[in-house]
Amino acid sequence: MCFDTLHLHHQVKNIPIDFVNQKNETLSWLNLKWHPIINKHNYLSCYYTYIGNLRLVFKGGKIYIKNSLQCFYMNNNYQSFSYSQVLDAFSKLNQLVPFNIYEAEVTRLAVGVVIEEDAQKAYNEWKFYMGKPPKPMYEKNKIYGSKFHLNDYYIKAYDKTFQAQCKDKINIGKPYFRYEIEGKTKFFNNKTNNVGITTVADLIDKIKYKKLCDILINRYQKIEKEAQVDLSKLTIKEKRIVASMSDFKIKESIRKQHPHTYKKERKIYLKLMRDLDNTDFQNKVFNKLNTQIQSSLNN
Repeated sequence: MCFDTLHLHHQVKNIPIDFVNQKNETLSWLNLKWHPIINKHNYLSCYYTYIGNLRLVFKGGKIYIKNSLQCFYMNNNYQSFSYSQVLDAFSKLNQLVPFNIYEAEVTRLAVGVVIEEDAQKAYNEWKFYMGKPPKPMYEKNKIYGSKFHLNDYYIKAYDKTFQAQCKDKINIGKPYFRYEIEGKTKFFNNKTNNVGITTVADLIDKIKYKKLCDILINRYQKIEKEAQVDLSKLTIKEKRIVASMSDFKIKESIRKQHPHTYKKERKIYLKLMRDLDNTDFQNKVFNKLNTQIQSSLNN
């Protein structure tokens, strides 16, 4: 597992006088060049700089940090990224920012994992999550992944090899499948997940790190995959149930207009899926994801 996109912020003490005076010019601070951003009304809005790929914005006495921790540490997010490397990454970052990074507040977090696998086949078999169908992800007018949008978080999977080639002009040379969850901290802190993420110090807590690992793999299990159904072995009633539950519009129509029938037939459908959709391929994908996540936790 790895931490990818992070949104952090921290109130800074001992702000340099040039920042206090809001000079409309590039300023130096901690061996970094901070560039002004002027809003549409021609007033100074904030200052920004970069530490590697991490974008830092200074505004209202706070520094906001955004982007991938893994890319900051190893210049990519397709290699394995272990717990010990997470500790080292934050330690290095702590030496480069003008505050204690471990006290910075976390407002958004992405956790993910990459395995060597046929990404298109894996995400093409995603059908529903929490009753919602996935939406396609596009890059250069080509579908390269699937994404579930929820209120405070989203789940996505995509062809990492294709994305790296398009975005970073990197030829990985192997078929990589990336799966991740990104959300506001309140998703990770709700009653169901109950991780307790407030500051960066929580992200390096081994117990909380394990909880994030568990969320990542458990949510993957909850995604309904397309079953490799042998229709010859189903009754006519079962065939009709599979057909209606596999079509989102029909399924939603039954759910809204015939809730009693929907509830009864969904139980039958889920039982069929439990028996039928654990294909060798999906088992292989799940086992690879779980192995990679556990390896990250234990190294």
